[in-house]
Amino acid sequence: MTTRYEGDAVLVAGRLQIPVEAHLVRVGPDGWRGSLRGVPTSRIFDLHDSDRLRLCMPDGQVRQVHLEPASHAHESEFTVVPVSGDGPAPFS
Repeated sequence: MTTRYEGDAVLVAGRLQIPVEAHLVRVGPDGWRGSLRGVPTSRIFDLHDSDRLRLCMPDGQVRQVHLEPASHAHESEFTVVPVSGDGPAPFS
């Protein structure tokens, strides 16, 4: 059983699709967490306003994600977004 994933994914918020580099780790049988790199800073408010965020993996798996509080602000074009998910991790 794989305990971590580092690679491509797509973060979906409504009609918005953002290609990201996902760094995820399993935290038990019913949870996982990590960070998504490459999110445009200009889209952060769109993510917070979305009722449902999904993470789409290259193998077709899709999981709902929750934004976690960021520990620091970013003033560049792209930012890192911490996320968590319930249920099975979207990687094997």
